[in-house]
Amino acid sequence: MLGEPENPDLRDVMREEKSRGKRRVDAAERRRRQDLLRAFRDALDARTEREFLDAIKQLGLGDDPLRRENALKIWRSFSR
Repeated sequence: MLGEPENPDLRDVMREEKSRGKRRVDAAERRRRQDLLRAFRDALDARTEREFLDAIKQLGLGDDPLRRENALKIWRSFSR
């Protein structure tokens, strides 16, 4: 059985083809979300809380107080 191809565009096409008759897959939205999660994981490497807050603000996650607090909880548990 063939594994997942390395080309992201080919993977997106294959995923869309597999989902025929099901809920439509938005490849651009999926890629945007993956990029955001990757950047958030990189922000978790911040040494101080201030550095982390600056990093998530650049990602657009620091404006909402609830999201900011949830992100800080994740960072605090990750940095221990």
